[in-house]
Amino acid sequence: MMSTSFSQWFWKYGYIVMVPVILIIVWFNGMSDRENQAHVNPAVFTFFEKVESDCRAEDINHQSTACVEIFKHQKDCKKISADCNSLTYYELLKGLGFQMPDYFEEGYIPK
Repeated sequence: MMSTSFSQWFWKYGYIVMVPVILIIVWFNGMSDRENQAHVNPAVFTFFEKVESDCRAEDINHQSTACVEIFKHQKDCKKISADCNSLTYYELLKGLGFQMPDYFEEGYIPK
């Protein structure tokens, strides 16, 4: 009899307890990412803006291979299923041969 009572309670009200628990778990799992993002070198974002500005200034019919890849990456990142952030963009630019500033602030050790 006790298990039937609990089962009825769980299916009626259990989701009210489960939703906050799940949200708290997700919050704590992402804490190291948020901590790392808080210590990204601001010069990286300035560099991103410069590269994008330079690419927009290129003639659309004669774009460099790097700019084509950058615009393709940006288009792909607009998809809901994309897992894009400043680090993935940084790695793309570095892979394309750009001389990038350090990703993290000086002295910061990523977690």
